[in-house]
Formats: sequence, structure tokens, C-alpha cells
Amino acid sequence: MPSFIYITDVFCPWCFGFAPVMEKLVAKHSFPVRVLCGNLVDEPEQTSGMGTPRLRAFFQRLSDTTGRKLGSGFFGLLEESGSVLMDSSRSALLMAALKKLAPGHALEQMEAFQNAFYEDGRDVLALDVQADVAARWGVTAQALSQALASEAVQKKAQKEMDEAEEILGDFVVYPTLFVKTDDGELHAVARGFAPFDEVEAKIEAALASGESLNAVSGSACGLNGECCIR
Repeated sequence: MPSFIYITDVFCPWCFGFAPVMEKLVAKHSFPVRVLCGNLVDEPEQTSGMGTPRLRAFFQRLSDTTGRKLGSGFFGLLEESGSVLMDSSRSALLMAALKKLAPGHALEQMEAFQNAFYEDGRDVLALDVQADVAARWGVTAQALSQALASEAVQKKAQKEMDEAEEILGDFVVYPTLFVKTDDGELHAVARGFAPFDEVEAKIEAALASGESLNAVSGSACGLNGECCIR
């Protein structure tokens, strides 16, 4: 059976914009989805650094392109008084912990934290916020704290981040969606944001073809206002 491999990042704005497209694709195809965390913010960074006029204009363009509105809570994070830390390695650790504690919901969990950040403006690296969101899957704060401190979970998070980079190769863009067909080939059907019809056409081509599709699909952008490329 074909499957999706989805490489994304809690802090990637285009990933937030791509979420409705991803949900439609999963609903249509019912493929298993493997979510791998990227490393967009590879050095810890404060959200206030994104409060420049150019980046505020970029966020408006993102909303216009994707149809997803960033919340007033998020824009509050761009102020010095509301600034919080972004660190993709810590968000990847969170996702690895949730895969262990509440398996089978990785896509929903990733999207829940993207929504918490880009809609509600919550500090998604704060344990109390993480526990509040994770409670939707029956995860307690104590269990989450223990999992985050687990050496095995930490190694798993790093392993998956390394795997994501290996799969992406020289073109590290978030989000990236692959279809893995029954012959074991990986077909890149979206690199960066792309609308549903465009991605769906590439999926259908991948399913009908025995050859890997590596063409770039869609537009990418990220924390630097230009692209989700690290």
C-alpha cells in the first residue's frame, strides 16, 4: 500500500498554511502517514526577531496565498514583551514523546501545535502548554515530562531529524511531501506550499508511474520571509 512521508516543522509558517491541503489529501487517499520533524530553527531564536515590517508583510502574503489567517495571538509574539523561544530540536523532541505516548496521531499532533503557535500565539516549548495540548490524546503532564527526559526518546527525535535531512538531501524545504509507492520509490509531490489540485495531480502521476518524480512543486517560505529553506 502506498504511504505518505511528510517532513514538516512546528515553527514553519508554510506548513501551517499547508495543513488543510494535507488533511484533504489524507482524507482522499487514506494512506498511512509518517511524519518526520525538520530542523528549520536549528539555532534557538526569539519570535520578536520576526517583528520587522518586511516579515509582517510576508505573513500577510502567506495568509493571502494559503487562505489561513494567522491569529492576533501570534502577532503578539512578535513584540518584545510577548517574545518566546523557537527551537526545532525541542519541538522534534515533543513530537517524538507524543509518538511514544499517543501513537497513531502524529499528523494531528503536529497540526495542533502549529495551530497553538500560529493561531493562538502560545509558547509551544513551555511544558504547561505542551501538556494542555497533549491532553487531547489522554497524555498527562507527568507522563509527558518523563518522556521528554527519556534518553531513548531524545535519541529517537534526533534519529528522525537526521532521517528527514537525509531524505531531503541538498534541497531542504519545509513542508515536503512524498508518496512512497509499492515499488519502494519516493515521489516528491510537494516541496513547499502548493494547492490541493496541484499536489493531487502529482500524487496520481506517482501512483501511475514507476519512476520517481523529483520536480519542485509549489512555493516555499519561512522564518526569513523568503523560504522555508535551511
